[in-house]
Amino acid sequence: MLAPFPLLLWLGSVTSTRNNVLANFFGAGWLALMSLAFIPFYIKLMGVEAYGVIGIFISLQAVFAVLDLGLSQSLGREMARLSVLPDGQVQMAHTARTLEVVYCSVALFVGLLVALISHYLAFYWLNPEGISRESLRTALCVMAFVVALRWPLNLYTGGMNGLQRQVSLNIILIVFSTVQSIGALLVLWLLSPTVHAFLAWQGFIALVQLLVFRTLFWRLLSYKSPKFSMDVLRGVWDFAFGMTGIALLATLLTQIDKILLSKMLDLKAFGYYVFASAVAAVVFRFVTPVFTAYLPRFTQLVSLEDEPALVEEYHYASQIVALVVIPVTCVVAMFSKEILLVWTSDLQLVDNAWLLVSVLAIGNAINGLMNIPYALQLAHGWTRFAMYINAVAVFILGPMIYFVCLRWGSVGAASVWIALNSSYALIGIQIMHKKFLIGEKWRWYRESLLLPTVTGWAVVLLLGKLLIFSQTERFLNIGLLSFVSLICFFSVAVVLPKVRKAVVMFVRSRV
Repeated sequence: MLAPFPLLLWLGSVTSTRNNVLANFFGAGWLALMSLAFIPFYIKLMGVEAYGVIGIFISLQAVFAVLDLGLSQSLGREMARLSVLPDGQVQMAHTARTLEVVYCSVALFVGLLVALISHYLAFYWLNPEGISRESLRTALCVMAFVVALRWPLNLYTGGMNGLQRQVSLNIILIVFSTVQSIGALLVLWLLSPTVHAFLAWQGFIALVQLLVFRTLFWRLLSYKSPKFSMDVLRGVWDFAFGMTGIALLATLLTQIDKILLSKMLDLKAFGYYVFASAVAAVVFRFVTPVFTAYLPRFTQLVSLEDEPALVEEYHYASQIVALVVIPVTCVVAMFSKEILLVWTSDLQLVDNAWLLVSVLAIGNAINGLMNIPYALQLAHGWTRFAMYINAVAVFILGPMIYFVCLRWGSVGAASVWIALNSSYALIGIQIMHKKFLIGEKWRWYRESLLLPTVTGWAVVLLLGKLLIFSQTERFLNIGLLSFVSLICFFSVAVVLPKVRKAVVMFVRSRV
């Protein structure tokens, strides 16, 4: 259910941004395919409880991502800013080396910390039934090694994004994600169907990927004598500190459900929740390409003080996000049971996960629509607002998830995510547009939120009433789901003004 890529080629206003958007979409689509396609096989080979352990691995990476200290975002922003300034090449190299030294030190610390807490997690926090606690502790120690190796990748990808070398970056990511996913399946199938074998393979791929990314990044900078500089560190610290606060709070917001549910549920039930979260996270795969491509572009326009261009780029990017997020979310949320059944053919997995997928996908979609306004804030270096609003949300979200989960289980916990992100859309946009792009608020609500959302839901609700899915005919169901996806996508495209204009330009250029 990916958007037609030839059309997306035209959904940017300058050549580099347009190509980056296209490359990011293709890369994100492929990564989503690789991350989701093999999950049913992993669960079948390892068992759903072992997949719950993989969920712990994913959550640990996300939780410790806060120790990024905002450095990967800072490097991307500095690369974008310095790239349009005269004589910025030397400063770019010194900035990269300075942040690299700090980042690698933090990576070592993260790995040691995960290893140290592995005993507590295995014996006092998690609730395994079919896996021994000693085996679980060993798996967590292997996780520590993998997390440390994957850690510096964020820095190098942030730098390459800032340099707008996103086509090259996506090619490499596609290659590694393919080898990683298919290799993991072969390891489980041919060698050992255990979580230890799965994680060992992840560690090997992470090591090779780290070496490749570092080599490519420094070749792009092409400066031979970079130096560590405290002046550079002080120069980026204010922005990095703000990003650290945002990252800490955002991590708590996105992972607190998994942290609490890993304690409140048994490991098997938690495995179903992790599976549903992985499926619903496909929504973010369609947001990240646009955010990644437009953040450096926004930063450049802010540096050049070109507000008219910034206004148009902002609405363009917001409508691209709406185009790719809303149709996907409407189809996934409305037909989650049919999609999971076609994909997995596992009735028990479908029964335990379909409603979770629907609820989490809606929450993720609302969150995704807020990404372009967030990119605008970062381009201006304004991190304080996101930090404050996330701080308030953390104090509310944790207790809400706990008490709602006691009453309504994991589905209730997932529904809290919708309420939280709805408050962002209602309150956050109001406040942001009093500071930046004043007068553009209602245009954003109308063109990037209300029109596409109402249209998308109207289409899937209508087709949901008219179409009859089969319990046994898999290919018929695939055809129906594809038909719904295309109708929903093009219906939403029609009501988006800038997308509609891009379609007309695309058609005229082909006539």
